[in-house]
Amino acid sequence: AQHLDAALRGVAGIETHILDMGDHRANFVARLRATAPTRRPVLVMGHMDTVGADPTKWLSPAWTPTVRDGYLYGRGTIDDKGSLAATVVALRLLAPQRATLDRDIILLGTAAEESGGPQGIDGVVTKHFDLIKDAEFALNEGGRVRVRDGRIYSINIQVTEKQSYVVTATAKGTSGHGSVPLPDNAIAALSRALARVQEFRMPVVLNPTTREYFTRLATIETDATLRRAMTTVGTATDPAAIERAADVLSRDPIYSATLRTGIAITMIDGGIRSNVIPSDATATLNVRTVPDGDIAEVVRALTRVGAEPAVTFATRAAQRQAPPASPLTSALFQAMERAGQAMAPGTTVVPFMSTGGTDGALLRANGIPTYGILPLPLYEEDELRMHGDNERTPVASIGWATEFLFRTLASVAAK
Repeated sequence: AQHLDAALRGVAGIETHILDMGDHRANFVARLRATAPTRRPVLVMGHMDTVGADPTKWLSPAWTPTVRDGYLYGRGTIDDKGSLAATVVALRLLAPQRATLDRDIILLGTAAEESGGPQGIDGVVTKHFDLIKDAEFALNEGGRVRVRDGRIYSINIQVTEKQSYVVTATAKGTSGHGSVPLPDNAIAALSRALARVQEFRMPVVLNPTTREYFTRLATIETDATLRRAMTTVGTATDPAAIERAADVLSRDPIYSATLRTGIAITMIDGGIRSNVIPSDATATLNVRTVPDGDIAEVVRALTRVGAEPAVTFATRAAQRQAPPASPLTSALFQAMERAGQAMAPGTTVVPFMSTGGTDGALLRANGIPTYGILPLPLYEEDELRMHGDNERTPVASIGWATEFLFRTLASVAAK
């Protein structure tokens, strides 16, 4: 927050606020004031925190930005410091043009998106909402700029997102000495249940966003089989035809996650010593439901699929109501379309349901339509490094992102 403040404080037309939330965390707000605005502000946001990293798995220091072979490596280069850096530069470039702007531009940097703690967007909405509540719409992370064969293939703008729940699988068995194997070994029961869960897929659930997503992608897909499947998923009404098409698309993990509630096994814990058979073992599952998905229904499905009497699946989370999807008719969505098509002629701009959760959900719930874009053009291989080892972005992508944000904001805020 102090770094962002130093980058923007003193720039003519920009006012800054460091919001100390305690626990060594702070959020950051900057507002570029148009000279004579007549329309409500546009908000651009991103999170300053990152997930952890195991430095032993990295080829360069995880917490030191390192340029190598045209890539910038480091935790957070994609998620979400790269976008924040581009936004700061775009805001500095727009400041001298504030007489030509018809709305203020607000930058919000949040402190706890990855952990979901109260120090981040929750604290901003609860304690400092007056600084951002007049925004007409917001631009956040969550979408994608996808590269294939050396060109930008699609620009995916998030208008809604899945909801994240934690489900715990617990196995019970008889404890004993490791020298006497027991038939009701808790770790063995848990392993059998998890193996079945790994092979299981929740049913296909489509909504207007995912239908429009596949319909638009079909217009540029070069593989005939995929193109037919996308068209079917986007437009068909026959459930059997949709299921057949979804089977084709589900060979791609990203498409599969877009078509249904996703279930991922993320942690496992069992045993206390090498010569002790434990009485219990647990696993943690990350469940991402479609916006209106029922977490209780997912837990029942896991219990049925796991099919082990000694294993129970449960969640402590209450069912949450998804906020409405952001409309495709807004001035911000259309400005993003124009910027994308100007910078990557021939690409398609598609509405997108993010498989991950973002701070944007809370803004939507509080009446601010929010659109997500990770404006760094990335190949899938690099996109999948997000939260993984050796996170990186092409250096050139940061420049592309800066121009995209500059064009979008200049367009949506122009008189």
